[in-house]
Amino acid sequence: MADSRATGYRSPVPARVLTLGSLLVVVVLSVGLDINIGYLGLSAAVVQQLTLRLDPNEIISRIPWNIVLLIGGLLTYVGLMQELGAFTRISELLRIDGSPMLSLLVLCYIAGVTSFAASSIAVFATTVPLVPAVVAEGASPVGAVLAVALASILVDINPLGITGGLILGAAEPEDREPLFRQLLRCGLVSVVVGPALACFAFGWW
Repeated sequence: MADSRATGYRSPVPARVLTLGSLLVVVVLSVGLDINIGYLGLSAAVVQQLTLRLDPNEIISRIPWNIVLLIGGLLTYVGLMQELGAFTRISELLRIDGSPMLSLLVLCYIAGVTSFAASSIAVFATTVPLVPAVVAEGASPVGAVLAVALASILVDINPLGITGGLILGAAEPEDREPLFRQLLRCGLVSVVVGPALACFAFGWW
């Protein structure tokens, strides 16, 4: 049997273990301790680079920069809308007096359409403060929260969202164009169907 050091072969198991461990640490620290996820991601990348001694040129060439810029721009736009209170204003304009289910349906569509181009967690955190107004009209508190959460999550697998962007980034370059179209079709269908499904599934609780 040939010596693995002589042939230059290196087992991928340590790299996979380190990658999964880094992802777990990033999630735990960002969610549990509210540490900036950008700093955590960069720190995890530096640790992997120092440990695995990867080729920096190869790493940079494999980064899907178009997807990074797309998601970054969309998150900036959504963040600006949140800062200006646009979502709250839209919810107030679309609220239907005397019909809590229709008001909840509108809120679910706001969450779904917004989550189509942003983080579902961020959108859920933004739309939850709008739930009490719907509950005050007669909607179920638990059902309203579950409906908004599901409406935000169902549309997240699309090329403009973070989940879809990560899927595209992990795909091979030649597979990204057809995968982009498939994810886009899936996302557009989920935007139309997902919020209504979430509302009528949990709105009656």
